Amino acid sequence: MSKLNIAILGCTGHVGKNLIYYFGREANFEMFLFSRDKKRISNCLQRCKIKDSVSSRTYDEFSKLDYDVIINCIGISDPAKIESEEKIIMKLTEDFDQLILDYLKNNSDVKLINFSSGAVYGEEINSPINDTTPFSLNAHSQYAIAKIQSETRHRNLAEFNIIDLRLFSFFSRFMDLNTRFLISEIISSINQKKKFITNEFDFYRDYIHPEDLFSLLKKCIDKNTINDVFDLYSKKPIGKFDLLDSLRDNFGLQYQVVPNSGFSSPTGFKENYYSKSRKAKLLGYEPQYSSIETIVNEMKYFNSEMN
Repeated sequence: MSKLNIAILGCTGHVGKNLIYYFGREANFEMFLFSRDKKRISNCLQRCKIKDSVSSRTYDEFSKLDYDVIINCIGISDPAKIESEEKIIMKLTEDFDQLILDYLKNNSDVKLINFSSGAVYGEEINSPINDTTPFSLNAHSQYAIAKIQSETRHRNLAEFNIIDLRLFSFFSRFMDLNTRFLISEIISSINQKKKFITNEFDFYRDYIHPEDLFSLLKKCIDKNTINDVFDLYSKKPIGKFDLLDSLRDNFGLQYQVVPNSGFSSPTGFKENYYSKSRKAKLLGYEPQYSSIETIVNEMKYFNSEMN
């Protein structure tokens, strides 16, 4: 059986590193990894312990090569960077999206799997997303607007094989603890044996396990002609205080509730940032891990003292 050529754009980001790790352990894929800096690719390959069936490339080489599937992981996800680099987010998203779409116009049999975001539903999400929840009509975040525009372009190209995957929350052993995500701040508190300070407000998040994400990606690859979008989900979301209590019991987290303190987001407060849509079942997707199982499972890789 011949190998499938998989192009991964944004391969050195959080999601991209996981794709390198999992695709690199399958015999029937050849990876073409794209980044502005080949040295960063080399570092990722070394960390993932991948040596074979991989080609490191820069973006100016993208249009010259042959692929079966293109996976676009390019984007800014760190809340701090979203806030500081908001002006470039729109152009970054549009430029790389157009690069890929131009390729598809000349190679119509190639499939694009594009990572979108639950941010398309707006800055404030009080109720869980469902199959009838529309795009936010009043989105102010450039990040959200860029994702909405990208998905709209893709649906208007119904003749092409394009799948958008809306990612809500994601956690793995490859997360950068210097980012301003809630979970990275919690892990840093555990490692530094410092008390984690949070406010009195509870909220819910849904962390998909990297194994479940990879399982869904393979189902997307196997799907024939398709142009559609799917919300990603785990077996069960988790509330903030349930998460903190579990990490206290499993990893010795110390935390204190201080009113009007703690975590904030430049894209707005989302009380229930997860989706109840199970449309991905149409692809055969059945997640194996809940949010808390994902976090407990992957946190063990950060520090041997956590075990």
